[in-house]
Amino acid sequence: MRAYSPRRLAIAAAVLALPGLLSGQGLVVAPKALRLLQVERGPLTWGTISIRSAGETPQTWTATASTGNPDDAWLSLGAAAGTTPASLLVGLVNWRGEQRKPGKYQGNIVIKSGATSATVAVEWEVRPAGAGATFSYLTPPNGCKKADGYPDLPICTPLPLPAEAAALEPGATYKDPNFGAKVRVMTGHPTYHTYATPSPLSAHNKYLMTYPEDGSFNVMDVASGRYILPHAPGNQSFFWDISDDEVYYYLAGAAIMKHDLRTHKNDVFIDYSKEPSFQFHQIQRGGTGDVSKDNWISFWAPDDKEICAVDLEHKKTYCADYSASQRKLPYGPIDFTLISKGVDRLSGKRYVMLIGPPAMGVFSVDLARGILKPEFRGPEDVERNVNHNGICEPGERCMVGSHLDTLEDSSGTQYLVMNDETTSPCEYVLSTYQLNKGTEMNRQVELGGGRKKVMTLWRCGPGWVDEHIGCARSAPYCVISTQNVPRNANDASPFVPTAHAGEIFVMRENGVEIRPLALSHSALFPGQGDPNYWSTPRAAISADGSLVVADSNFGVQTKGQRVTLIETGYPASKPAAAK
Repeated sequence: MRAYSPRRLAIAAAVLALPGLLSGQGLVVAPKALRLLQVERGPLTWGTISIRSAGETPQTWTATASTGNPDDAWLSLGAAAGTTPASLLVGLVNWRGEQRKPGKYQGNIVIKSGATSATVAVEWEVRPAGAGATFSYLTPPNGCKKADGYPDLPICTPLPLPAEAAALEPGATYKDPNFGAKVRVMTGHPTYHTYATPSPLSAHNKYLMTYPEDGSFNVMDVASGRYILPHAPGNQSFFWDISDDEVYYYLAGAAIMKHDLRTHKNDVFIDYSKEPSFQFHQIQRGGTGDVSKDNWISFWAPDDKEICAVDLEHKKTYCADYSASQRKLPYGPIDFTLISKGVDRLSGKRYVMLIGPPAMGVFSVDLARGILKPEFRGPEDVERNVNHNGICEPGERCMVGSHLDTLEDSSGTQYLVMNDETTSPCEYVLSTYQLNKGTEMNRQVELGGGRKKVMTLWRCGPGWVDEHIGCARSAPYCVISTQNVPRNANDASPFVPTAHAGEIFVMRENGVEIRPLALSHSALFPGQGDPNYWSTPRAAISADGSLVVADSNFGVQTKGQRVTLIETGYPASKPAAAK
């Protein structure tokens, strides 16, 4: 997690600077009026004032803020004095900004140099927050309670599993005692699935790809629970065909391999080292990201600095050079690539993302030219002191995530789904980002941008834990899973539940509905290293959104990890009302 200074000004809304200059005898101040826009409950906003000398000689200056009410001093300045040239940071007093109701508030800033002064009028507008997600439950939640600042019942004590689940042998089923989802234990232990994406379930949920501790890949028949192909060829880059249950793919060297379960035949689908237009040395997917709803994937060629999208149906590949010489702004180490679930209904674009610090790169498929076209780099992380031109430039901290996926809603709009961490308010928020908004996708929807705050996962305090996100290929659902709080060494105290820890839930559409399904019952133990990672749920979702795959060690410290299958109740079941 990031560490923050208490004096740091939080920023997450738009800032509009009105044009114009104010000049004292030896001082030039711009703009003459500053407008700060914010959404109710934050994140907070900020702006800057340029202060320079009218001549060549530097001038000293002082700055004071006034809001017309000493008991409501909401304006905050980054400095009370300085020397020209300077950029004065203008922000809000954190706790006042977080509690402010919608409306417009007036203030001013007086900047003096000697006997002269300039006044900058400040208007702070707080806009109402949009409607949050509704919460539905397969059965009314048990063992959960409310907590300040959360829209649901976030503090849940794991209730004992029913007697029929005690053995936890493959095939055992139980109803989650907290949230009511039906859970089926699919494997013995220690066995995992790989990640939240790509989904380990085949096109129509016929097969499940599992990953035993020995590093092999085993294909299981979901209905019978029997392995039909132990030690299957493949690796963590695998992905299922979007329509054929019998076919999966994986990357090997510079090739995409295709495996047919009907014949157990393993073929080279495309070898880019032998393609005259490419001649790549190696291709990678990063073990994250799924196939689109119409059988497109993305990858990058690290040696050749190319990012590509592949139309598997027509064996056509579209690429772009992401090297610094072509893009002018370098990308850091690449973690993985993502592709949108389809073509965006408004922009008509299929988006491809290059993910890795310090910035995300967004491209789109240009069918006519047969290439990927750069869209933008970034956008900027609006909680950082950036120049607000939307582009992630050298030295700026920009939006980039590690656990995220793409979603297509029922209207055909494409989104990124990830979590956003802010300082004021200090919280971790499940958010969606509308890709067709371009560099404005990180600005809140209430301010005309593309970021929608879906729900608060954690607020400041103990229990801030990690999460994973996976979205369905062909339906408007995403699964979000969180780990439990790791125990400290030699900690024998009773387990204290914290907000949303060890929870598995599904988001429907663009944050319209949240449905908690189950608690993972997985514990993280001191000094366990990699086994703790493989004990996190890392929940994945089926193409149709009806099933979730999640892992759990069920509180067993050594080699306890099992793969479970959880029914979401979508789309047929009618949820129960919350208590």
